[in-house]
Amino acid sequence: MVQKQKEKLKTEKLGELSYNKEDVIRFEDGIVGYEELKQFVLINFPDCRPFEWLVSVDNPIVAFPVINPMPLFTDYNPLKAIKDVSALGVKDKKKIETFCIVNVGEDTSNVTINLKGPILVNMENNKGKQFVLTEDFYTLHYPLIQKK
Repeated sequence: MVQKQKEKLKTEKLGELSYNKEDVIRFEDGIVGYEELKQFVLINFPDCRPFEWLVSVDNPIVAFPVINPMPLFTDYNPLKAIKDVSALGVKDKKKIETFCIVNVGEDTSNVTINLKGPILVNMENNKGKQFVLTEDFYTLHYPLIQKK
């Protein structure tokens, strides 16, 4: 059995990380605000679930905390609003994973999620794209935890 060669990334926030080259997700258009960065890896730490990190291979200083919003927001379905997912090279929308960027500010009790700009990834070919939804009911800073 051929062992996959591990690549190394030195990040500012997460320390040194290792990943497989085969796991690099290619974003042809980058991420909004970081359009020049095309290659990212998803890193998950078992003790941080359900959060993961989307780390730029091109510039490891850039790392976004992300989460799959579906279990938390059962009525959130960006694939209904996005008609054309051909950029992901997928015919079956069920093969797409959805992630949203989590915003953690100075006040950790006010963590928000960007439901306006979901990141969709075809996990079969590692193509990703961030979409910007035009519906008004999706926001950039939706509270991740609802205060009672």
